[in-house]
Amino acid sequence: MGKVDNYFQARDRGIAWLLKQQDTDGSIAKHLGIGCYYRAPWAFAVTGYDKAALRLVEWIRNHMFAANGDFVGDFSRGGYEKNYYAYPNANLIYGAHILRQFDLSYGGMRFMLTLQDAENGGFFNRCDEMGPTGKQEIWNTCQAGLTCLVTGHLSAAQKVGAFLKKMWEAQPEPETKLYRMFTPTQGLITDLSSLPVGEVGEYVVDATGRRQAYFVPGIAAAFLARLYMATGLDEHLALAESYIQFAMRCSDDQFMRPQVGKVGWGASLLYEITKKYEYRDLAFRVGDYLLDNQFPEGYWLNVHPAIEYHNVLEVTFEFVVHMDTIGTALTAW
Repeated sequence: MGKVDNYFQARDRGIAWLLKQQDTDGSIAKHLGIGCYYRAPWAFAVTGYDKAALRLVEWIRNHMFAANGDFVGDFSRGGYEKNYYAYPNANLIYGAHILRQFDLSYGGMRFMLTLQDAENGGFFNRCDEMGPTGKQEIWNTCQAGLTCLVTGHLSAAQKVGAFLKKMWEAQPEPETKLYRMFTPTQGLITDLSSLPVGEVGEYVVDATGRRQAYFVPGIAAAFLARLYMATGLDEHLALAESYIQFAMRCSDDQFMRPQVGKVGWGASLLYEITKKYEYRDLAFRVGDYLLDNQFPEGYWLNVHPAIEYHNVLEVTFEFVVHMDTIGTALTAW
């Protein structure tokens, strides 16, 4: 179990560095926006630092939590003001809920659920574009779905499962391309001919390409694995395997990018459920990447080699959680 021990040690180095970033008022880089701390309550909670988590939660309650349940207030949302709006909310709610801070978790859900398309099940990317042409995307929707599960909103989570099934069944080239964007009017968006080259990656993951959004199939598999655990329905497990197998068809470029972290998340949960060695080996490969790319101080970077404070906090909180999940799922190995 030596390798798994190394993952837990990396997790602990990461959380030790993150604890040093907390200000005396409980906040973390508050002037840089919500991206610096949205996953902090979750990460602190799963590593046993409830006191640090609750200090931050109290700061959020006083400064970044509105009466309608949205996470807005005295400081900027820092990059999440408009697009992928539900993503930081979902992460904050998840952490608050496992800390039993139900005013934030249930209150937050009341707002977040207004972003779900009642008919199609996806979560709209923008709260100001929720009509027939409003975009819904896999990654954003899956994190919201995970938070629906942990807070007991099973019906909403099952709608997310139906959305992922619809998205998968509509894929025209599932062996090599995973189209990730949907609108009620257009359905799955596959015609990308009019997009600038730099925006194509927001609409499709190309298994034959480089620098892809590998996290998209990873989080889909993670959500569907958790949905299977909640419901016991084989269709959710089969769909989770379809998404993770797409990730396995992506080039080895993914193992040189931090975006592979969520692939390890999905693979480790599927190994925990199925005990299939292919998922165990994939989880180990991602875990090894995360281990090898941690800096001696304990942090991770999202994009090498530039250090940008928002990204270093965001990705380090995330990878602490992934190392905890991967290590826990592989402990029985």
